Amino acid sequence: MKESLLLTPGPTNVPRRVLDATALPMIHHRTKEFQAILERVFSNLRKVYDTKNPVLMFAASGTGAMEGSLTNLFSKGDTLLSFTAGKWGERWHDIAKANGLDVQHIQRPYGEAFTAAEVAEALKANPGAKGVLMTLCETSTAVMHPVKEIAQVTQKSGALLLVDAISGLACDPLRTDEWGVDVVVCGSQKGLMLPPGLAFVSLNGRAQALMARSTLPKYYFNFTDTMKAIAKNDTPFTPAISLIRGCDVALQMLLEEGMENVWKRHADVAAWVRKEIVGMGLPLYSKAPTNGLTAIVMPEGSPSKNVINHMRDAHGVVMADGQGELQGKIVRFAHMGYACTLKDAKTGMNAFVDAMAVKK
Repeated sequence: MKESLLLTPGPTNVPRRVLDATALPMIHHRTKEFQAILERVFSNLRKVYDTKNPVLMFAASGTGAMEGSLTNLFSKGDTLLSFTAGKWGERWHDIAKANGLDVQHIQRPYGEAFTAAEVAEALKANPGAKGVLMTLCETSTAVMHPVKEIAQVTQKSGALLLVDAISGLACDPLRTDEWGVDVVVCGSQKGLMLPPGLAFVSLNGRAQALMARSTLPKYYFNFTDTMKAIAKNDTPFTPAISLIRGCDVALQMLLEEGMENVWKRHADVAAWVRKEIVGMGLPLYSKAPTNGLTAIVMPEGSPSKNVINHMRDAHGVVMADGQGELQGKIVRFAHMGYACTLKDAKTGMNAFVDAMAVKK
């Protein structure tokens, strides 16, 4: 089977070293051998997250970790502020609403980013709010929200800051402890260079203090039980052994490169792609671009679906269409994870230029 170049905002291409690790013979999870792997993984997750606090791991998509964060920290009727400017901000809102939380929905147009001043204003208008729900990288629009500045606001309030960094971690800078971000959620299939199937959550002291008071139902995503298991380099349920072996290698690769260098690589490739797109006379959709992907506005008469299909069929290069109201209107050219190299970006750009030249 010929391998495609995945320039989608997840899943991303997986390094051979990681794939080889996931294909190793199966071992039992209640053994010293696997506990040694878990000890290394938990330690290196904290380094990638830039935190000294625990990072929990589940066999799930990032959405599972989002829901677990809400059900473990809040109780029915608690007020949360959901800041939405794209599909994934909407997911925070929808999960909170489904769990009986009082969600105040603060919205901005797609393509725009929230400011710290807007968060401060919303908290002032809702002094009893228990949490602020935000995305780092909103992949539906290619927007990066100013989490550092927003955290400065939430740290002065009684509200926790919960950040969906599923697409942003290891692409955009994130200093969890230094910035004072209370909860950071991530998934495996983006900047972490893994197949889908693992989800991660970091919890600082403010977040952990709320766990004992939460009354929402929880069983599999029980953070208290998970933290007890982590302290013993164990898991409360059967873990995704093969994926965790791959995670072990992927984290080592990131740390070998150094997180500062990983962030710079993403920033450099993103800048190159945006320069090329602007040079073609095409508008960028995002008003506050992330390093993980570029959203390209399609001209009239060039539906994104046709462009994407041509790149896939003629070049083996896969990019993503817009989502929701943006379907058919933008092409999302991702440069994240293992595919975030200038070589891959140039391959993608050549395919895109060719697709745009084909008459529709």
